[in-house]
Amino acid sequence: MADRVERFAGSLPTPSLILDAGCGPGRDLARFRAYGHVVRGVDLNEEFVTMANAHAPTSLCDLRDIGRRFPRGTFDGVWASASLVHLDAADAVNVLGQFGVLLRPGGKLYVCLKATGCTGWLDEPDGRRWYTVWDPDEFAAAVADAGFEVERVDRGPYVEVWATRRG
Repeated sequence: MADRVERFAGSLPTPSLILDAGCGPGRDLARFRAYGHVVRGVDLNEEFVTMANAHAPTSLCDLRDIGRRFPRGTFDGVWASASLVHLDAADAVNVLGQFGVLLRPGGKLYVCLKATGCTGWLDEPDGRRWYTVWDPDEFAAAVADAGFEVERVDRGPYVEVWATRRG
């Protein structure tokens, strides 16, 4: 992911305010700071929030409520790396709309989620998680419908969408 962080960081003027939505333990928060950006993180896992706070201010937050956490137009960029994958399709679409509200006009969005496998619960070594698998074209259309100009769609096991909030 380091190359994607670098590309996203480089797409914004320095310093920009970036929200890492679903930041996990904070790996990307630290990377964005190294590129000179100001970052804020949110995650639903309390242990990750504690770890991420070592890199940047991070708070406990369900992404389905992210629009209530910050004022409208707060961020220059929203980074959502493999976080929407844990929401059902309707919730993911709703969160994309909230990202649009939180971004300033012209703000950048990076979002990636699963494009292979099956939608449903998956038992993993550290717990059971929900995964929603998207068709890349359907997901890119959902991003566009949420008020973004889709600039690039990278396809693979994860679909990655790079977009800009419309004015």
